[in-house]
Formats: sequence, C-alpha cells, structure tokens
Amino acid sequence: MTREDAYKILTELVKNKNLIKHHLACEAAMKYLYERLSATQTLEEEANWGLVGLLHDADYELCKGHPEKHTLILEEKIGKLLDPKIIYAIKSHNFAYNGVRPQTLLDWSLYCCDELTGLIIAVALIHPEKKLAPLTVEFIMGKFNSASFAKGANRDQIRACEKELGLPLAEFIGIVLNAMQKISGNLEL
Repeated sequence: MTREDAYKILTELVKNKNLIKHHLACEAAMKYLYERLSATQTLEEEANWGLVGLLHDADYELCKGHPEKHTLILEEKIGKLLDPKIIYAIKSHNFAYNGVRPQTLLDWSLYCCDELTGLIIAVALIHPEKKLAPLTVEFIMGKFNSASFAKGANRDQIRACEKELGLPLAEFIGIVLNAMQKISGNLEL
C-alpha cells in the first residue's frame, strides 16, 4: 500500500481534523524512530513504519465506546491490503484490550509514541506561543512530570521507551518532538 492510498483510507474513515493531525504526528514520529533504531535501513521499511503511524487509529471513530474493537475493525476493513507486520503493529498498540502484545521495535515504537504525540500537542497548546517550534525537551519533561497535566496521557506507556526501545525518556521525547516540529505546518502548530 502506498502512502497516498493509506491517506485516502484514513480520510475516508476519520472525519475529526484533530484526529487526522494525531495520525500525521505519529507517522512523522515513527519515521524518525525508524531512522534512530534501525541498523539497516531501507526506504520500503521506513515507509512501512510511516504507514503504521498513519493508520493506527483509523477505526477510532468507528468503535467509539468499544475500545475492545479498536484496531480489530481496521483489520477487518483493510488488513488484507497491508503487510502482516503492519497490521500486527497497529493491533498491538491496543494490547490492553485485544491481547495482541507488542513484540518488535516497530510495535513498541508505536505503543510508546502514540501517547507522547498527544502529550506534546497538549504542551504546545498551553505554551504562550501555542506552537511546536519553541518547545524544548526540558519544557515537555516539566509537564510530563506534572501528574495534573494532560491526565489522559499514559505516562507508563510513554516510559516504556526506556525498557522496550532502549531510549532514555528525554532522548525519546526529543526524537518525537523533532519529528513533529518538522511537520508543524501540517499540524497547524
């Protein structure tokens, strides 16, 4: 599946503009994580990591109120169009509900960055400039460590980057922040 095909599917399934931005942020983060984590890099594999980020929540609006169905509906709709490792990675980011546990760097990268992209957007929105450009890792870490800020962002899921990806939290935040800053125009931040 090409990126263009995936984007078309995404925009057919997802109507919420902010949710589409979340997908774009995860796509960018996944590509940057691929560059950082993969010893041997290919354009095809980088594209696969991007597709995982771009499509991971494409069924979110379809299964609202039924988290146990999240990712499974997407698999039903487009699973045959995707490489099995892509659909597995997508399913594994919802393993708390579907039992499909992350296994590979691809799987764990999505699991960890999914929550972090949302946290970074929340941090940008409370920054005086309401932009990604002036954000620093230190500023984000300050908000990360504040339990009352962005309560919905699962810090344990983000912190899994240390054990599962071998990346210190600050470095992981820096990678994802940098990826999002590169596409700040698309994110309107």
